[in-house]
Amino acid sequence: MSSVDVVINGAGLVGACLARGLADRGLKVAVIEAIERQANHQPSYDDRTLVVNQASLNILANLGLLPDALPREPLRHIVVNRAGQPGFFELKASDHGCDAFGAVIVARELGNVLLDALAQHPAITLLCPSRLDSFQVGTDAVTITLSDGETLQARLLVGADGNESRVRRLAGLNCDKHDYGQSAMIFNIRPEKPSTGTAWERFTPQGPLALLPQPAGRLGVVWIDAHSTIDEAMGWDDNRLCQRLEQRFGQRLGRFEQPGRRARYGLVRQRTEWPIARRVVVVGNAANAVHPVSAQGFNLGLRDAAALIDQLTGSQDAGDWEGLRAYARTRADDQAATVRYTDTLARAFTNPSGLANLLSGAGLFAHAALPALQRRLVRAAMGFREPVSSLARGPAEIPRKSP
Repeated sequence: MSSVDVVINGAGLVGACLARGLADRGLKVAVIEAIERQANHQPSYDDRTLVVNQASLNILANLGLLPDALPREPLRHIVVNRAGQPGFFELKASDHGCDAFGAVIVARELGNVLLDALAQHPAITLLCPSRLDSFQVGTDAVTITLSDGETLQARLLVGADGNESRVRRLAGLNCDKHDYGQSAMIFNIRPEKPSTGTAWERFTPQGPLALLPQPAGRLGVVWIDAHSTIDEAMGWDDNRLCQRLEQRFGQRLGRFEQPGRRARYGLVRQRTEWPIARRVVVVGNAANAVHPVSAQGFNLGLRDAAALIDQLTGSQDAGDWEGLRAYARTRADDQAATVRYTDTLARAFTNPSGLANLLSGAGLFAHAALPALQRRLVRAAMGFREPVSSLARGPAEIPRKSP
């Protein structure tokens, strides 16, 4: 039976970043992943467009996972509006004393960097393809049994295994789950008019629509609607897809053409208030999954990873109960606030009632008109809600006041 400090179940974006960070700090790490090591096959390494906020860029850079060759588009301007309703606001990074709010990165491109990082690190053992079957927690270690009968021991087991986390379920961690009854369809497209550095979020009665700038002048599209509508849209030909996108977004960017491959996923909210058990912790979507409105999901999970790396650095026992409790307390406010914020946005802007429309419109006007509200929104959206992990600090620091 092999023995390591930490076993991570799941080699998606968050799990891979966590593995690299822990290994760099002298811990022996094993990563269990069911999908073979190819970015085209790993579900979280798809064509999804990640809005990576500034704190997350700092984390990736400090982990050595943000090479100059990684394609990314700085995000300097955000425009938010509502279809057929009053209410509009925009944010400019220069108004808040920073060059950019973050950057847009295609998940597959980051996934390729992470696959190399896992394969090349001498302190990381990648068990792939393999599946976690069960685990038993003892006084000093947790024993993990894989689907092929192999066993290994670790001081700590981390569940980074997504919405349907097997680790969370086997550990008996309580998770409050809400199904939004919607799916997101993602693809990229070329607009007639360039939109360099600008992200667009348009709220419609059917659900939000986001257009996010990618390198080479393309846009990543996140189209949210009822499951049945997305089912139908997945079967449209390219011409019809472009026409319907123009109808839903408007003419500000002209005509759309050359859509890329489409993918879809269902939308849920999950909240695990206490993400730890004896020698077990869950991070990322395994702990808290959020609606993609405002693009906070990956950023929230990466902050989990950064905080756990901080907590385990220098620890003699990675699964020490007091250390896990300290981690859970450190992350509690940020996790709760992010889940609450995204859930409120998702519900408010798709509520058909007149009062809800009035209040959501008033909220947009308030953020547009009041600098103090804008600063608070920008600070949280850039990932700098206290306490800020050591990895999240870097050359681009926390915005304080508009100049």
